[in-house]
Amino acid sequence: MTKLGADVEALDTLSRKFDEESGKIQQAITMIASQLSAAWWEGPDAQRFREDWESNHRQALQRLGEALTQAANHCRTQANQQREVSRG
Repeated sequence: MTKLGADVEALDTLSRKFDEESGKIQQAITMIASQLSAAWWEGPDAQRFREDWESNHRQALQRLGEALTQAANHCRTQANQQREVSRG
């Protein structure tokens, strides 16, 4: 016999954790960008690093944060669907 369903409380907890971690990533992006712009650093290496931060690293972190938010939304949707099915 195959079991189907979900522990909705566990999915709710998981969705909150995904949201929490996504928020931490957004905070890190803001903090790093602020510190990078405030740091006195001049020259070609500084320029290359800042360009790399903007074009690669920052975007990668933003994509990660978005993926975690999507995962949170998916868990919430699954939990809500399970609640509806369980209500009959």
